[in-house]
Amino acid sequence: MDKKKLIYSILKELEQGNVPEREDYELRIEQWGEIVLLIKNEGYATGIAVAFGDNTIAEVSISSAKITMKGIEFLEENSGLAKTYKGIKEVRDWFKL
Repeated sequence: MDKKKLIYSILKELEQGNVPEREDYELRIEQWGEIVLLIKNEGYATGIAVAFGDNTIAEVSISSAKITMKGIEFLEENSGLAKTYKGIKEVRDWFKL
């Protein structure tokens, strides 16, 4: 899966006031946690919580997540993706493009 597209989609949904879920992308909890941690660590969004158990990702919460100015800049820098992104309902097809 294209990480840049995945980050773009998650940030775009947050910008629009939506809360994307792991199931929207058909990801395992470990994959979801890694990408959400990347978003948090890069400063693209706040209000992200990731819990670990036995050195593996056990739980991920983005229900309180808010996009930051840096996240908005990421969206602007990757504005070419906006031309094909149709929203969370069509996200699986979008990744195939």
